[in-house]
Amino acid sequence: MDVAGRETRARAIVALIVGYFAVLAYATIAADPLAATVAEVGFGVIAMAVGATLYDRAEGTRSALVAAAVCLVIGGALSIVAVLADVTAVDSLSSLLVFAGVGCYGYAVLRG
Repeated sequence: MDVAGRETRARAIVALIVGYFAVLAYATIAADPLAATVAEVGFGVIAMAVGATLYDRAEGTRSALVAAAVCLVIGGALSIVAVLADVTAVDSLSSLLVFAGVGCYGYAVLRG
């Protein structure tokens, strides 16, 4: 992907994150369950978008960035499934995968 495409994707992810926190704040203040559900789905979409971006930037197929990307994409998808199916085990697995993805990304950054 060219530089302009990467910048556009990065701006879209930032907009999603800002929107996520705005909806989450509203859901918390207003105690609105629909807004809370929208925030949870938004979290999954953000995780998948960040994972796709990391995968695009990864060099090779066996790297910490690829591991982070896979964890984030699967964790984000499971987050949406957990909202739709209302299954606690899927929600927990989703959280663990997103946490693992963030950890793998941190490792990749520290490793340089």
